[in-house]
Amino acid sequence: ILFCTETILLQIMTAPAPKKQIPAWANFVIGGLSGMGSTCVVQPVDLVKTRMQLTAGAGTKESAFSIAAKVIRSEGVLAMYNGLSAGLLRQATYTTARLGIFNALHDYLQKTSDKPLTFSKKLVLGAVAGGVAAMIGNPAEVALLRMMADGRLPPEQRRNYTWVGQALVRVVREEGVLTLWR
Repeated sequence: ILFCTETILLQIMTAPAPKKQIPAWANFVIGGLSGMGSTCVVQPVDLVKTRMQLTAGAGTKESAFSIAAKVIRSEGVLAMYNGLSAGLLRQATYTTARLGIFNALHDYLQKTSDKPLTFSKKLVLGAVAGGVAAMIGNPAEVALLRMMADGRLPPEQRRNYTWVGQALVRVVREEGVLTLWR
């Protein structure tokens, strides 16, 4: 009996712990917070990239360093974070939705099968999640691009958005709600 008890206890103690599943809501929260954290770090680079794209479209070529220097010189160091509120909203909407929808669909489909999902199924899940998330996050993207581009416009043409909420409200009032998905 002692040997049997010891064997049973040893099996119980060495058996792998049951895999705990992350609650569905946590997938959304983790995705959004990770995206928002990264935005705080890369916002200055994103601003420079956007300004480079806009100047290239206007027919001039400038380096990333010259654009960053111009922004700091003419608008101040904090201008490197112009559009941060819109960038955070974009991550809170787009990234949260994309990762949350993907994980929720993945978990749902995985429960219905005893085999891991194939690459092709994961590819379709990613496309669906990304498409839905893009529709959700596009208004924040419109606000973000406008806020980052504003400083390169002549002063009389600037929109002077102070935060993402103001930008979204003004876009809807002045240009209509469908502009948020243009």
